[in-house]
Amino acid sequence: MGLIHLKDIVTIMNIAIGFASALMAMEGNIIAACYLIIAAFVFDHLDGTVARLTKMSNQFGKELDVIADHVTYSVCPGFIVYAFYRETGILLAFAMGLIPIVFGCIRHARNQVYDISFPRFWLGTPRPVSAFYTVAVIGTQLSDFVPYYRYAIIPVLIWIGYNNLSFRPFLAHHGRKFNKPLKFFMTCAVILLFISGVATSVTSRPWLLDCLLLEMLVYTFLAPFIYDPWDLDGYEEYVKEKKAEIAKDMKPLHKR
Repeated sequence: MGLIHLKDIVTIMNIAIGFASALMAMEGNIIAACYLIIAAFVFDHLDGTVARLTKMSNQFGKELDVIADHVTYSVCPGFIVYAFYRETGILLAFAMGLIPIVFGCIRHARNQVYDISFPRFWLGTPRPVSAFYTVAVIGTQLSDFVPYYRYAIIPVLIWIGYNNLSFRPFLAHHGRKFNKPLKFFMTCAVILLFISGVATSVTSRPWLLDCLLLEMLVYTFLAPFIYDPWDLDGYEEYVKEKKAEIAKDMKPLHKR
């Protein structure tokens, strides 16, 4: 059997669409680049479904998926941010474009080395959410109403990047049974995204990105109010242990 199977081809499509997003940004079509990040997310989820249907889940596919996510959600958004700030000057554009890439790389290394994981949650902003925040903030129609919008959102983009490294719990779907409030909110989210997508296609206005920004804010700040009471049992102790582990590893080695 060859190394690459159908599920891996789907994962590679995730990478290809992310790369297309970066190319669109370089060509100056920033809104299209933002939409392509969303399109890549579809293939990101589809590869798992294909793996289960074809019964070809393996460690290689899982590692390829991690690398694909890093490219699409950390590296490619850097090109979008750079393109968005390019007309303000190359130095600011370079510095802002580095934010999703650098924080994404640090998060990847941190999670790999220290095995940052907690049942039913991601700790720190998940890479897709970070990318969605980035493209939504850049593409939202709020830019039509907020004076000096490019400069006003600089702290927001820094906050998005920095939260990759936080231990804030974000709802995950792995190993979770969704309660009724969560199912209701997820259904509403899908319906709203569909409606905003239709509105975008009809009006050529980025309603989809406006809706995405709203949903990322709800996911971050309102979803914790409807977690099950036992969801975060042991969370504080786990975070304390991980922070202690990282702090210990960061101490310089003493010469013998």
